[in-house]
Formats: sequence, C-alpha cells, structure tokens
Amino acid sequence: MGKKDITLQDFLGDPYIFADLFNGCCFGGEQVIHAEELSPLDSVQCTKDNRGTPGKRARDIKKLLYCQSPAAVLAVENQEYTDYRMAVRCMRYDADEYERQIKEIMSRHKEQDGISYFDEEDRILPVLTLVLYYGRDEWKRPRTLFDVLDFRNAQAFRGRIPDYPVQILSVRTDIDIELFRTELREVMGILQRADDKEAMRRFFDENRQAFSRMTERGFEVIICSTNSRKLRKYILKNTEGGNVDMCRAFDEWMEDCRKEGEARGIKIGEERGRLRGEKRGEKRGEKRGIKEGEKRLSQLILTLGAEGRTADILRVAEDASLRNRLYRKYGL
Repeated sequence: MGKKDITLQDFLGDPYIFADLFNGCCFGGEQVIHAEELSPLDSVQCTKDNRGTPGKRARDIKKLLYCQSPAAVLAVENQEYTDYRMAVRCMRYDADEYERQIKEIMSRHKEQDGISYFDEEDRILPVLTLVLYYGRDEWKRPRTLFDVLDFRNAQAFRGRIPDYPVQILSVRTDIDIELFRTELREVMGILQRADDKEAMRRFFDENRQAFSRMTERGFEVIICSTNSRKLRKYILKNTEGGNVDMCRAFDEWMEDCRKEGEARGIKIGEERGRLRGEKRGEKRGEKRGIKEGEKRLSQLILTLGAEGRTADILRVAEDASLRNRLYRKYGL
C-alpha cells in the first residue's frame, strides 16, 4: 500500500469524514448516517483461495452502522489507478463479509444450542462498498461485472447471469463537493484541481476560513495528493506551539509555485528564442551562400568568355570538379 493510500485511509477513517462521504455521495447530502452510529470493524477478513487454503484479505476501511441495532456494514476502497479486476475484487470483499457474518451467527447458535447452524429466520447485514478513485485518468471500466465478462459465445446466458455493479466514485468527475459538511469538501476540492495550481489558488482564496480550521490530517492528504514536499516544508515553518497557520503556509507555497512557473516560462521562452534565432541564422546564411555562389560563377563565366573558352562555359555549369579547379586557378 502506497503512502497516498495510507494517508487517505487514515483521513477517511475518521467517523465524521466517513459519514460525510457516504451522506454526500449516496444520499445527496441528506444526513442519513451519523458519526456516533459508526463503529470500526476489523478490516482483515478471513478467506480461502481456490484450493481451499485459509488466508486473509485486507480492506481499506470497514465500519458497522448501528441504528439502535446493527444496520449495515459500510466499506471504502481507495484507488489511485484503474484496476480491471475491481468488480471481482468487490464481489470477493462483500462475499467474505457475508460469510463472516454467517459464521458468527452459526457460532452463536452453537454456544446457545450446542449445534452450529444457520436458520431460516437468521439474517445478515447488507454490505455497501464504495470505491473512491482519485487517479488522473478517467475510470471508464469496469463499473459492473458484465464489463469484464465475455458473452460473445454465450449470449443465451446473458439474461440468466446476475450482474454486479461497482460503486465507483471518481473524485474528479463523480463527486459534488458542495454536498459535504466537513473538511472533506476542501480536501476533495483540492484533489479535483490537483493539476491546475491557479485553480487551486482560487479555490483556496474562496475558502480561506475553512482552510484556516483544517486539521493536519486533512492537509497531509493534500500534501501527498499534490506530491508537494514544499507544502510540507511551509507547514513545518508555520507551526508554533503545536498550532499551524495553514493559510500562511498555503500562501507561501502558492507564491513559490508562481515563481517556479514564471522561471519555467522564462526558461522555455529563452530556449524557443534561441531555436528561432538559429533557424533565422541558417536561413540568412543559406541565402548569403547562394548569392555568393552565383557571383563567383558569374565572374568565372565572364573570365572564360574573355579568353574565348565558350565550350568550357557549358562544362563548368555541369561539372563541379572542373568548376572548383577553375575557381582556384583564377583566384575566385
């Protein structure tokens, strides 16, 4: 797991941020899920491979939603790059969680009744997994299991096989940050503008008050997502007594980015100017060379004509070797 994934996982693990993500992305901003109703669950799930060998599979974040009684299992998977196995991965994650719940119920029956079983009246909690994609390229597919199934020779089965949709949330295209109520709004706003520092600056200026209250955890996500070591340097520089002047740190970083952009622009401009100058020089030299060559040939023709060597005049026009010998002979 990379540093970006770890940092984002730590940030989203906060119950208030986690609830805000689901409320904003799944319920149009309606406060259906509350932080107080969330309890962490072990993200390591027991599973078996194709041979039946026991193993473990780790999810990024998994929480239990408790509304007076257990209501659902909510999970988030962070992705920086497109994974064409994602539909199958999510199926496995969710199936493993359902299997965990069944085993837990069977174990409870065994403790109470001395027999391990899953009864007709037993129920397991629904599982909802969101895939938060924060990569640069567009996530085109897969968005469902059918996106990776080959039906070319099995069209008759298409209507019989159940599909499995994947809840892909692309930070850049699928998320409306105005539906968030925590600092998740500012963090996602910066991630959406990560490739455009001028747009980032404007977004920061428009939301200075919100950024002034941002936690170090939120800024850590911004630092990792923008690949900016200098922003970390400015945060450390503006930390005093455990408090961070985030606005000043961000201002200094953006000013530094502006100067870098100007320096880069000047360098590119100088290089383009040099190349254009070379091309102009080449053209001028070529024109001068042609003009001087024509002048030498004209003088040679006049000299040969004065000596009555009219036959050689036609030869020098076609024979470069003869022409050069005569140039040397007459000092032209």
